[in-house]
Order: sequence, then C-alpha cells, then structure tokens
Amino acid sequence: MGKHVMIPRRVFMKLALPLCLVALAACGFHLRGTGQQLVQMPPVFLTSSSYRESDFALADGLSQIGALAADRGSAGRVELVREQLRRRPLATAGQGSATHYELRLELTYRFYVGGQGVESEQSNTSEGGVTRSVYAERNYEFDVNNLATNSQEEELLMTEMRRELAGQIVRQLAAMQESSVER
Repeated sequence: MGKHVMIPRRVFMKLALPLCLVALAACGFHLRGTGQQLVQMPPVFLTSSSYRESDFALADGLSQIGALAADRGSAGRVELVREQLRRRPLATAGQGSATHYELRLELTYRFYVGGQGVESEQSNTSEGGVTRSVYAERNYEFDVNNLATNSQEEELLMTEMRRELAGQIVRQLAAMQESSVER
C-alpha cells in the first residue's frame, strides 16, 4: 500500500516544476534586465549631456559589456542629444480626473565612428554623426488619493525605461560599428 502512494507523489514531483514554469510563461512573467547582454563591440566614449540619469544608464549598459572608453581616442563616440518624456492620460474617472497614464520616453543620440559618422540609409546624418531615436512606453494606474505612491511608481518606470533604452542603444551601436568595419 505504501508503494502506491509513493508513485503518484513521485510523478507529481516530476511534473510540478515544468507545470510551474509553463504557468509563469503563460501569464507573461518576464525577467527584465537580469541577463547578460551578448553584445560585443569596440569601446566608445560617452560624451556627457544634460540628461544625467540617461547618461548614467547608458554608461552602465556600455560598462557591463566592457565597451565604455575612458578617453576620446576610442573607436567611436556617442552623445545623447535629446530626452523627451510624454505623459498622456489613457482613462478618466467620472469627475474628469485621469486614472491611467501612458509614459513615453524617447532618447535621441548621435554616434560617431573614429571621428566620422556611420553612413546609413535608415538614419539622419548631421554634423558628421548618425542621429537615431529609440523609445519605450509604459502604462500605469494613477490613484488621486495617493500622490506619493504615484510619484514613486512613475520614477521606477522611468528608471526601467532608461535601462531598456540604454540596452537598445548599445545593440544599435554594436550593429553600426560592425557594419562600418565590414565596409
């Protein structure tokens, strides 16, 4: 009788982990920013801009893959040209106050390779560099009774979006440098 109880328990234990993983995948659970980026590229120098937090996020993204140069003599140079935040109401309550917002953060950057801009048919070339923009969007619920929490949530979302955009920029820089080497 003890053997019959052990068989279903053993089967349950073997199926429990895969079932949990499938359930997590099905509900849309994702780990953001926890994996190592597999991007490799020559070092680039990050020119300081007036967008300190975005500069820090981009510097962190470049340093994680060992591509942040300490001096201007590196193979490339990148600078953040513009940061634009748009906050748009998505839903309103009965009194006309917003209950849901959309945040859209757009970063525009310019990239130079060895003092020269990278030629690309997909981007604008100005002042010898390639100018591109990346953006991220997030939606969040706004509670009119808890303004402090709303502010904290918005800051967390902004930090997350900056990290995401820094990752996009790093991948684009690697692709641009790779294409300039192939030419």
